[in-house]
Amino acid sequence: MLDVFCCALGCVTLLWLLNTREARENASRAGDALEILSRTESELKARAAELLSTRSDLDRTRRKLNADIEDLKGQLLAMTDERDDTAKKLALTQGDLKSAEAKLAASVAKSQELDDLLARKKKEAGDLAAKLSISATAADDLIKLLRTREKERDDLSVKAKAAESQLVDLDAKLRAVQKEAAAMKTTGDDLAAARGTVKDLQKKLDDANANLIDLQGQKAKLADKFDRLRVESDNKFAGIAMTGKRVVFVVDMSGSMKLTDDKTPAPQKWPTVVETVGKVMRTLPDLDKFQVVTFSRKAQYLFGNGDWQPYTGAPTVKKVTDELAAINPDGDTNLYDALDLAFRLRAAGLDTVYLFSDGLPTSGPGATPEQEKTLTDGQRIETLARHLRKTLKTDWNRETSAGRVRINSIGFFFESPEVGAFLWALSRENDGSFVGMSRP
Repeated sequence: MLDVFCCALGCVTLLWLLNTREARENASRAGDALEILSRTESELKARAAELLSTRSDLDRTRRKLNADIEDLKGQLLAMTDERDDTAKKLALTQGDLKSAEAKLAASVAKSQELDDLLARKKKEAGDLAAKLSISATAADDLIKLLRTREKERDDLSVKAKAAESQLVDLDAKLRAVQKEAAAMKTTGDDLAAARGTVKDLQKKLDDANANLIDLQGQKAKLADKFDRLRVESDNKFAGIAMTGKRVVFVVDMSGSMKLTDDKTPAPQKWPTVVETVGKVMRTLPDLDKFQVVTFSRKAQYLFGNGDWQPYTGAPTVKKVTDELAAINPDGDTNLYDALDLAFRLRAAGLDTVYLFSDGLPTSGPGATPEQEKTLTDGQRIETLARHLRKTLKTDWNRETSAGRVRINSIGFFFESPEVGAFLWALSRENDGSFVGMSRP
């Protein structure tokens, strides 16, 4: 019995040990499972937060997409309406196109006539440019002759002064000899010798007087010739009659005034323009009041708000040329605004305009908004030029009982017949003259 009891107790002990070991293992596995469960719960909470954020983003995106869809629907509706309007306009335009084609067919015959007329006008402009070049050469020759006569006059003045000085010296010597002869108490021979010396000195004095009279006569003749040449020169500038008491000088300061063509710089062109303005101003014999208008994209008075400025000769010329020399030419050629400013002085006695330019009008009024979209550059320039000339004729410079304002043009276009033809026509239609400066 004891043995059986011991065996049973050993079995129970063994079973307890086994159960204890299994319990520890189960507890260890349960702890691991709880840790895994805790981590899993944390991850699930994080995923839930991410899910909520993603849902919020999706809701915002959905709302934005709905708004974009509504906007696109509105644009589609507007485009549909625009398409319908365009279809209607197209139908009308096709009708207008047929009408225009008919008019075009009718104007083809006139086009050839216009081409022929344009060719004739270009030839006339070329002939005129050649004549103007000859006139400019003749004017240069006249100026050279004038300078030669001035030099001769100055030389004669120097000679005359020298003769006068010599005459004074001889007269002083004569008086000294006469005084010495009167005081001399010498023999008859000494007195005769002194009288002979006096006669010689008197002869030299008479010769000097005759020479002086002759020089004075030559000086007077040269002075008369000089005055005649100066009057002729003062009343002409390369063929333009120098007239005007109240004058506006309109000076183009667009970008082309420092270029020979679109790509070739001409550093001396603008200084030449400034010098020419001063030369014209100096040669106006009756100039009393003046104003200067400069223009490119816009136009403005060079002095004040457009009041007449008094002309005082050389100081005025220097003031004007200094102001112009400080300008850097730039921009388009808005000749319309420039002449508009100039003719605002017509009521205040404006009688003459001198225009200095090198180009056709490239900006300013004259073309409708529809024409601005369809015309080529050449057609647009022609339209602006035609509008400008019409405005001068019918508004700014229309005929009155006092006549019209004379417009003289000096073109710095350097061999451009189109510009020359425009400026020539502008001056001719306004009782003026035109000269083209064909060299920089």
